[in-house]
Amino acid sequence: MSVINVVKRNLFRDSIQLMRLTEDVKKLDGVDDAVVSMGTDTNRRLLKDLGLLGTESRGAGDGDLIMAVRVRGGFDADDVMKRVEQLVMAPPVSSGGTRTRVLHSVKSAVEATNGANLAIVSLPGKQAFEPTMELLQSGVNVHLFSDHVPLDQELKLKQYANSKGLLVMGPGAGTSIINGVGLGFANSVRRGDVGIVASAGTGIQEVSIMLDRIGLGVSAALGVGGTDVSEQVGGLMMKDCLGLLEKHEKTRMLMIIAKTPKPKIIGEVMAYVEKETTKPVVACFLGLDSPKSDGGRIRYAKTLHSAVHAAARASGRETEGNFDTSISTTFEQLSKVARALRAGLVEERKYVRGLYSGGTLAHETLLIFRELMGEAYSNTPLSARFDLADPNVSRGNSVVDLGDEFFTAGRAHPMIDPTLRRLRIVQEAKDPSVALILLDIVLGYGSSPDPSGGLTSAIGEGLRQTKGKGKGPAVMAHVCGTEADPQSLRAQSKKLSDVGTRLFESNALLSAAAALVVGGDPASSRLKEKWSDLLG
Repeated sequence: MSVINVVKRNLFRDSIQLMRLTEDVKKLDGVDDAVVSMGTDTNRRLLKDLGLLGTESRGAGDGDLIMAVRVRGGFDADDVMKRVEQLVMAPPVSSGGTRTRVLHSVKSAVEATNGANLAIVSLPGKQAFEPTMELLQSGVNVHLFSDHVPLDQELKLKQYANSKGLLVMGPGAGTSIINGVGLGFANSVRRGDVGIVASAGTGIQEVSIMLDRIGLGVSAALGVGGTDVSEQVGGLMMKDCLGLLEKHEKTRMLMIIAKTPKPKIIGEVMAYVEKETTKPVVACFLGLDSPKSDGGRIRYAKTLHSAVHAAARASGRETEGNFDTSISTTFEQLSKVARALRAGLVEERKYVRGLYSGGTLAHETLLIFRELMGEAYSNTPLSARFDLADPNVSRGNSVVDLGDEFFTAGRAHPMIDPTLRRLRIVQEAKDPSVALILLDIVLGYGSSPDPSGGLTSAIGEGLRQTKGKGKGPAVMAHVCGTEADPQSLRAQSKKLSDVGTRLFESNALLSAAAALVVGGDPASSRLKEKWSDLLG
């Protein structure tokens, strides 16, 4: 076999294109393995780990596209690479197999779509401002998938949109659901009367799938991007979206989801809610010690799990009963699970390693860990002293957000491409101090067609390599999805269970169980009190 790299200078492809190109190249005759990616440091490290890094790619930059291919023996390498280049350089193809129409300006695209009022923008952040503004000036709402749009540009876009009665969902808006159609990473959930406004993409996904499971549905879910609730932007689009859903006849309850913003922004958003809305509201500023809910119009929750519980309570006894039977459990039941997991581990195994694809789910886990066992290290830590010096190397208890820009610059998100997480599972399993490996498996239209299947070989390998060295580590996971998702919740769960993975009904339950395994006595009354505060 031979490894060949071809570098195309100053050629950009977005993450979804890169994922599809990689999969298509792998199907070509003569190709043993392949990666098509941008030439970032992280991607070149990945190519090295996969044995696909050639000398041609060592000098590649962030804006250069790399085609790295391992050619099977007996095939003409030049012929294989010629076919690879033809595939990669061909015009894009839609999912239906027809050639995508290529338009060369925003104006021509607006004219060609004949009255469309919503556009998705997915460009490098530094290039997103002008086309987004042009769309807004043409009267088109924008779902801005791009990350790293400068804050001053985001503010200008949202101020202009606000003045014209338009929406800018994003930047960094991974998920929205509008008129039953999912944008970005979204799940297939039932239509209903709960309207969600969130600065947290996988927060929308986790809440919407739990609402679906207990019989409530989603009227709309509007992702505003994480920086919307920064002090510079001030929650401008969050307030506009809440105002829109207040007027929406099919929305009867409002839910707010955000990683904990600054108190000033929370105060401004909630002042708007109190003054400008009349519908029941569940506000989940993750981890926030909010006012205790008194059963009135506005209820607060500290976790995504407890936010859905609050929505169930507000909807009536039958829905709350559905929550108790289909999602929740008791502290005593979870403690029993934790004791059984602990009994299956040797004494040297004492740390948990969370390997997450969803940033909001990783954040929720960090918050639950802080309450139940103490802070964990992370590339997106709750406090600076727990920052991982090298996100590629865990220490102690760690929660790694593999969807962070450090890992995703110039390559497909881990919800789309499992390669990085597959390698990391094996890496963590080799550490004799690791007791638990936690995984979020996020289903939906934008995700990998088989996210569990992409990880089962690594889970199996990780468990096999510890055989004979004592019991452990245990692999635990939460599958965020529904049976109506393209991947099927039941099918994905079975694949994980078949390789020994312990599954949990919510990410909060997964995190709490892990904390009880490695963080102390599950029978502790202090932990039980904390549990009630987090998941009650």
